[in-house]
Amino acid sequence: MSDALVSAILQQLTTIIYEEAKQEVKLVTGVGKEIKRLENNLESIQALLDDAEERQMKEKNITIWLGRLKEVCYDMEDVLDEWNTALLKLQVGEADQKNFSLFKGKVCRPFFSCFRCGQVVQRHDIALKIKDINERLDEIAKGKDRYQLTARDVRQPIRAESTSFTEVSKLQGRDEVKKNLIDSLLCGNSDEIESDVKMISIVGMGGIGKTALAQLVYNDEAVVAHFDKKIWVCVSEVFDRSRIAKAIIMGLAEPDHASARNLDSLTLQILLERIRENIKGKKVLLVLDDVWTDDSESWESFNQAFKPAAPGSRVLVTTRKDTVVKTMKSSPDVFPLEQLSEDVCWKILCQEAFVGRGDEQCKNLEGIGKNIAKKCSGLPLAAKTLGSMLRSKKTREEWTNILNSEMWELDLEAVFAPLLLSYFDLPSAVRRCFLYCSTFRKGVEIERDDLIYQWMAQGYLNSSQNRGLEITGVEYFECLAARSFFQDLETHEDGSIRACKIHDIVLDFARFLMGNEFVVKEVHPHDENSGIELFPEKTHHLLLVLAENACFPTPLVGAEKLRSLSIFKSDYSEEDETSNDHSEEDETGNDHSEEDETGNDHSKEDETRNDHAEEDEIGNLLIQLKHLRSLIFCGGNINGFPEEVGKLMHLKLLDLSDSKLKRLPEAICGLLNLQSLFLRCCYSLEALPDKIEKLVNLRHLDTCGSGCSTYYPKGIGRLTSLRTLLGIVVSCDHNDDKKFSLGDLENLCQLRSLALVVRAPQIDANEARRAKLRSKIHLKHIELAGPWSSDETKTDNVSKVLNAPSQTNVITDWERPEFFRHVGAHALAIREAYLFRIGRDQRGRFFW
Repeated sequence: MSDALVSAILQQLTTIIYEEAKQEVKLVTGVGKEIKRLENNLESIQALLDDAEERQMKEKNITIWLGRLKEVCYDMEDVLDEWNTALLKLQVGEADQKNFSLFKGKVCRPFFSCFRCGQVVQRHDIALKIKDINERLDEIAKGKDRYQLTARDVRQPIRAESTSFTEVSKLQGRDEVKKNLIDSLLCGNSDEIESDVKMISIVGMGGIGKTALAQLVYNDEAVVAHFDKKIWVCVSEVFDRSRIAKAIIMGLAEPDHASARNLDSLTLQILLERIRENIKGKKVLLVLDDVWTDDSESWESFNQAFKPAAPGSRVLVTTRKDTVVKTMKSSPDVFPLEQLSEDVCWKILCQEAFVGRGDEQCKNLEGIGKNIAKKCSGLPLAAKTLGSMLRSKKTREEWTNILNSEMWELDLEAVFAPLLLSYFDLPSAVRRCFLYCSTFRKGVEIERDDLIYQWMAQGYLNSSQNRGLEITGVEYFECLAARSFFQDLETHEDGSIRACKIHDIVLDFARFLMGNEFVVKEVHPHDENSGIELFPEKTHHLLLVLAENACFPTPLVGAEKLRSLSIFKSDYSEEDETSNDHSEEDETGNDHSEEDETGNDHSKEDETRNDHAEEDEIGNLLIQLKHLRSLIFCGGNINGFPEEVGKLMHLKLLDLSDSKLKRLPEAICGLLNLQSLFLRCCYSLEALPDKIEKLVNLRHLDTCGSGCSTYYPKGIGRLTSLRTLLGIVVSCDHNDDKKFSLGDLENLCQLRSLALVVRAPQIDANEARRAKLRSKIHLKHIELAGPWSSDETKTDNVSKVLNAPSQTNVITDWERPEFFRHVGAHALAIREAYLFRIGRDQRGRFFW
């Protein structure tokens, strides 16, 4: 992660200096030597970070040193953001200028002059900050000699070599997949020819039981009887072809056979020839356990060597990477391992925990033990490790302490070790993205695009000008998915991933690695509001989950360095529903909760008063959060958002979805770095800010389900960085100076996805021509709804009028199921928007 952070700063420095030169302005002067010194320090430290990343797992001093380096890097990112924001202000021009041009050209000299005094202060301030950071970095650089850090590639943690031996009686919960796997090993197809060696793969995350299942089938009596020879090779991280070839020869030949002796001096070519000789005419089962490499050339030489084997020969591969499956060409013989049930985890835990205990003691601990088994989240390795830990715990109190502890707080090296292997196999930039996943709630479905937008907000997706940040984000996401960090993948019709979940143990692992950088806090109605104390200078990400009727926790102590804040109103549980059904009724069934002695209803007054109080509390909080990049506040009860949000200079993502929000403050238009604005299902929203065109970096605007009751401002048409524009209501009247019209899409040339509600009897051909959709070569999806007759909503008719690019998928007719099926996640949001207009029950559920 530190390596990616240093790389991002070096790239950002280069970009800012280039932008200054391009604009022919010098915002920060006299820092040339300091910049060079900074670059030299960062580059010399960067070369040693792989060594430090590995050693920090066992050496606390290295952990502290890396922590200090990260803090300096975070501060440098803030300074560079300040510098970049100052340049943006020069580009945008005068804040209240009514018809400013679109910031791509040079800044006019009169404007530059009128801001000269302010710029001198800012130049001096930025220069001083860079100098201070350099001094801190000098001290950190001395640590590389003190801790004898060396420049080398990261070495992954060493995994113990697996063997084919296992205790069959202890394997639980895999009977069905075992049967299917054995069938695949034993059953030959009629079209098999001599040159075929069927590839079979077991795929799953670390600790899910891939090796155990392979051991189970390897030692099955039917498998043993079916094959002439069986060979087990533990491949692990490095696909060393010579080592693997020697292991295969040793497995094929008798121990005292000449071909199994003196292998060390032989070349790979001779080794492969030996394999061909020994394998000829034999029905062979080769198990390659724990394969990581997805390099097809590495495998191809073995594939050729196995051709002389008898028909019915098999190669069984275990891996945690989908890309290995594709390289090995295993499809359709792929066996993805799913999580085990709670009952099976309980059985595994019992096998370890209750060794040597009497029946009475086991019965006394059973209730707690079953709840501990739930913490395993279906991962057999976790059940086994927790069971081993519980074996030495004699009392209910000791078991209860483990039950009440978070997984990452327990000493579970055995559980996290397989995940560490996967983690260090990731590119440095992707590791950073994975760690950010710790900020999500357990068990929730994560939209791929939403996760990518949050990575963008944190500055994790460095990309060249010719390559979109979103494309880099998709690649990083697929890299994590291919290594089984994500599960329960939901896909679009074209096969691309729409959403995923993260296994609870994987999330615990990410939080373990994040340490004090991430804090999660649940707030309940009965909690005493004593605020929340974070780790000053260390906590950068905070997740708050507020239960129904819980008070907003104030103050937040130590929140100054937060870079992401996510606040969610918790979902209803069945227990909540049961208690709420009767909470406001007395024994006679009469409801008196909202009336005073005179019978007056004060509920609306109380609600309004609470809304204002919550808005004030959030405003006071935002004043502290000067370094915030991402702010998510979903399900909020506030009608308005505090003006203080306009002071969050670094903010790049703002999500206020599913709230009672009626208005956004005009101050939000000062957020020049804002990339993503989400107002989904804010069904009380009246309007967007009139000066929204000042959000010059806005790439994603989504108001699905919010349908502003007045109008959408014309300034949306000046947001030329937009990639997605969803849920927007448009008119077909270009003469209206305020309302956003269909033709105002003219300059939005970067659009990829577009979802509009046309407020007109039909699509005006002149407005459609003015929109110039034909020239928008990146546009993939257009979704349209409006008050039309069935003939007018036929896709062919609308496509003809819009004159969209040939590659664009145009979807129309609000109520047809096909309208939603083609467009995936965005369609779901729009469908929910439609249902919002129909109604919601008191639990927040949709009804028709």
